[in-house]
Amino acid sequence: MGTIGRPRSQEAHDAILKAALRLVTKRGFRAVGVNEIAAAAGVGKMTLYRHWPNKAALVMDSLLVLIGSETAFPEAGSAIESLRQQIDLQAAFFRSPRGNLIRSLVAEAQSDLELACAFRDRWLNPRREGVREILRAAIAEGSLRRDIDIDTAIDLLYGSLYYRLLLGSDTLDEPFVDHIYQQFLAGHGVLYASDEEIRP
Repeated sequence: MGTIGRPRSQEAHDAILKAALRLVTKRGFRAVGVNEIAAAAGVGKMTLYRHWPNKAALVMDSLLVLIGSETAFPEAGSAIESLRQQIDLQAAFFRSPRGNLIRSLVAEAQSDLELACAFRDRWLNPRREGVREILRAAIAEGSLRRDIDIDTAIDLLYGSLYYRLLLGSDTLDEPFVDHIYQQFLAGHGVLYASDEEIRP
């Protein structure tokens, strides 16, 4: 008779993700090896490699699966309001110990090609696509100008958050986030569009 609950392979998969996130958060990406993650998860190294090609891919997936939802776009009355709430969530995420982990991974990625690729492909690009979708929705609902360059808009909104996170130039407090958002609307919101743009 089979056991009740998740298959053993899923249990092992989850245990590996949790072990990777726990160890890397505590000791840093470079200090933690694949063998150590496998041992902490109670699996063999080959079990780990059946799911991930390398440590970098594993660590980035652990971020996405276990904590990525902390900054998901919330349900709101409009796309522009969902965007506003998500920026607050992103800043709070960066202010938490999770921000320290992101900072350390970006630093390590400067000299680790596998980590750089994994960070871009598994973390950054999917999240940018989520922002693209919400910006397109905000344009469609009439909250943002139709002529904005979406990728530039993403850099304007989120680049400043990453700048303060990575360089520690100043705090990521709520007034700063509000200023970012208001200045973004000043350049991209329909209320600031030219008469030509809003003319039927």
